Amino acid sequence: LVGSEVATVSSISRHVDTDLPPPDNICSLFQLENGCAGVLVFAVKSRSPKILWRVDGTKGTVQIERGVDGGKHGYQVLFSNESGECQKTFYPFCGVHEELKAFVHDMVQASKDGDHKAEPRSSYVEGARDVAVLEAMLESSAKQGAMVQVKKF
Repeated sequence: LVGSEVATVSSISRHVDTDLPPPDNICSLFQLENGCAGVLVFAVKSRSPKILWRVDGTKGTVQIERGVDGGKHGYQVLFSNESGECQKTFYPFCGVHEELKAFVHDMVQASKDGDHKAEPRSSYVEGARDVAVLEAMLESSAKQGAMVQVKKF
């Protein structure tokens, strides 16, 4: 979304609700490879649950927050440019069924000609990058918020 991968993270996590697997709350400060800073707030067990990402750069700010618009759940994306103008877009969740349809479509196309390019966000590398960021967040939290390098793929 912002054209750069997460390089380092510093996180604090908590386990509040023992009925949920740990952690159920995490706050993370991260730095991208291009130097931009960002935050992730993931508070599942809270009086006011929140999932929010924010990245601040030299050309503006991108903030993604889980929310509801017109009765539909999804993500609200706010982009504020250098002059402070804010563009707001809401992306409703499409659900697991749509993701499975896309996955099956990619599998069928790849088996037909072997030359099909799958949706890049569905690639093994993107999945491995996501897991690496989460692992770094958990490692940092285990080290009381110490900065941790994210593994590269």
